[in-house]
Amino acid sequence: MKTTALMIPAVALTLAACSATAGAGSAGPANPAAVPYAAGQAGNAAAGQAGNDADVRFSQEMIPHHWQAIQIAALASDRGSDPYVRKLAREITENEAADIRVMSGWLRSWGKPVPSGDLGSGHDMPGMISQTQILALEGRSGADFDRLWLTVLAKHLDSGIAMAEKVLGAGTHPGTRDLAKKIVTTQRAEIAQITDRLG
Repeated sequence: MKTTALMIPAVALTLAACSATAGAGSAGPANPAAVPYAAGQAGNAAAGQAGNDADVRFSQEMIPHHWQAIQIAALASDRGSDPYVRKLAREITENEAADIRVMSGWLRSWGKPVPSGDLGSGHDMPGMISQTQILALEGRSGADFDRLWLTVLAKHLDSGIAMAEKVLGAGTHPGTRDLAKKIVTTQRAEIAQITDRLG
């Protein structure tokens, strides 16, 4: 989609640069595959522990799910009028871009395909925002946009929690489990705040 494809170039370029660095096999903090999710975390990808099928599927599905959150966050920066909406959009962009870098590093270290940042991909996956919803957001601004954006985002966050809870029940990779726990805690809190705003 032409409009949204132009909206997150800075994030896309940053993540692409990280991918290129990791692909070149460089060491040190610039290589996301060599950085554990949490400081001091044991059993991360750099330590050689591979994820099982559930861990791999989680990263491969959560990456496009996060890309969509960044996509609609970009819309909020242009169309939102509520300071809360604009602040939440900035936080989502920063946090979920960081998660994407970490998950991409894991997948590369496991020799698994890393989903691209193509905003047209992944819409058929359960829990994804539909093209119709994105078009509706693109057609609104101000308070009307804010309310629809929060409504769409809350449902998107809820589907992310379901994905995280699923891998917590089936995954074995410590880093993936830590990330899934963080997603559950953070996104439940965000949904609670959004519910209050919409109430």
